Amino acid sequence: MISKENVLRTLNCSPNQYPQMLSERFPHILEKVLQLWNSPDGEAYFADLLQPNGRGGGRMDRDGFPEKAWYEIFQLKVLYNKPRLKA
Repeated sequence: MISKENVLRTLNCSPNQYPQMLSERFPHILEKVLQLWNSPDGEAYFADLLQPNGRGGGRMDRDGFPEKAWYEIFQLKVLYNKPRLKA
């Protein structure tokens, strides 16, 4: 299990930006986001999660993410695209 403090520190975000639904229902997604956070591979992962035929939905074998999860993933992508200091 990923600690909330570790997520906030890695993402360098405020507590109100914490991806609660991803943490509770899709921890594997949040863990992968954290692994890729300072990697150029993160862009492709977000694209895959958010595209209609990607991991996030639209495929015949799954229902996709609930709306709140989509929103949290989108917000993480916005944070990911902001300039930040390299670790």
